[in-house]
Amino acid sequence: MHRTHSTVAQETGAGTPALPTLRPGVRLLEAGNPSATARQHHAASTTIVQTLVLDHLLLNGGEIQWVDAGGHATTHPLARLAPSKRSLERIAVGRAFTPYQHLRLLEEVAQRVDDDTSLVVCPALDLPYRDDDCSRDADRLLLRALATVAGVARQYDVPVLVTRAGVDEFTEPIAEASDERIEYQETRHGPRFAGEEFETLVYPAGHGLVQTTLAFWRQTIEARRPLYDDAEIGLLARA
Repeated sequence: MHRTHSTVAQETGAGTPALPTLRPGVRLLEAGNPSATARQHHAASTTIVQTLVLDHLLLNGGEIQWVDAGGHATTHPLARLAPSKRSLERIAVGRAFTPYQHLRLLEEVAQRVDDDTSLVVCPALDLPYRDDDCSRDADRLLLRALATVAGVARQYDVPVLVTRAGVDEFTEPIAEASDERIEYQETRHGPRFAGEEFETLVYPAGHGLVQTTLAFWRQTIEARRPLYDDAEIGLLARA
């Protein structure tokens, strides 16, 4: 029996921004923006993934295993978001540049996950398998990758955060295998997350346009510091 990390409820006081809880299972983050360019979509998706990963780490402790595709684990923005470099030391990143590297990294991570792992991160899970070099085997390889991450979530009772580079027939199995789909949208009054049991504006501003820059997400992390402090006390008490 593996020890699981408790998930802190996202109950926030007045003025404290809310973010979705990453519960055990495969959690598909959809950060679509029909008017955005591919470059804008990638930049926004990267920052949102990094924010949710740091938030989960600061609330739940443990170690994070990250299998990167498409440059989502960019060091400089992640360092700017993190309250301290110490927290980044608990994130192990493996970067893949070919579909076969990606699949091998996923299988290696599946072997490394243990009681101390609180989250597995696999952004753009489909991206490596869109490579021309594996066009004949793309569907088979993607299904193998998906089975690996779903098996990790099930065996270790940990959340696995995934995104997909494209929404089409090729990636429909990812949506079907996900335990929850978390949709992200930018609205005039702030970012909106919606899941099966969660819907919120991160900052319900009543005026003007909220610019979701890196500075905005850094401010969001900073504003949630009281939650992180309480969570750290609780983790220390259970240690």
